[in-house]
Amino acid sequence: MSLHERVAGLGARLTAAERRLAAALGADPRRSAFFTTNELAQRARVDPATAVRFARKLGFDGYRALRVSLQQELLGASTSAERMRSRIRRIGTGSVLRTFVEAEIGSLKRMLEHVHDADIRPAARALAHASEIFLFAAGHAGALASLLESRLSRAGLHTRIMKHVAHDLAVDLMLARKGDAFILFALNSVPAPVPRIVAHARSVRASSILITDLTLPALRPAPDIVLSASRGPEGEPRSLSVPMALCQALVLHVSQLDEARALRNLERLDKLREDLEAVP
Repeated sequence: MSLHERVAGLGARLTAAERRLAAALGADPRRSAFFTTNELAQRARVDPATAVRFARKLGFDGYRALRVSLQQELLGASTSAERMRSRIRRIGTGSVLRTFVEAEIGSLKRMLEHVHDADIRPAARALAHASEIFLFAAGHAGALASLLESRLSRAGLHTRIMKHVAHDLAVDLMLARKGDAFILFALNSVPAPVPRIVAHARSVRASSILITDLTLPALRPAPDIVLSASRGPEGEPRSLSVPMALCQALVLHVSQLDEARALRNLERLDKLREDLEAVP
């Protein structure tokens, strides 16, 4: 249900403070979907604990789950055409290239405020020690999975891109063992199989790593590691620059952990390429 439907369903059971909270969230959905508990509480002139209780009264585990729901509702409300129309209008008569590049630079700089080397290192260690690395992505995130799979393979790691068809996906899951690692992508929304993949990873004692542009994806069970960074303004077309940068940084961290192995495999790759190119 949407926020409006949940609030309407409670009707007269809402207190005056809760009505102010609902009004604050509904006044500007594009901004309120990203309010912290304190920001919302200040706007509604209530204490933060009231905001948390309000979220639970609406049927959420807490305020964070409410915020994730609002973000997903916001993303689903705009079509691809509407997002592109918004971007074109914002550019106006200015330079398309400059506007795009400046927006990407801004997103990458903001990423540095939320993701640090200390966040990536545990993921790199899980990958470096895994016997097999499974990658799952849906939609255009598939390009990121292919890139990451290629880069990790070159560093000497064993990788497998998971299938989407249920029967084939089950076969991939069956192959996972203790100490393996799963890399999962969730851009704009969480693909339906992801929660089950995370649950299976936990059941076999494999690591699960989620790369996402969602602020706090509501997953049960939660992945072991979440690398989360916004890709830019909501309601506009957004590129893969930010998650791609996370993938590249992850590969560099893995290579740094075992530099000898990474360089040895790259040297072997260079030699094989030379041999193949020498074939008449």
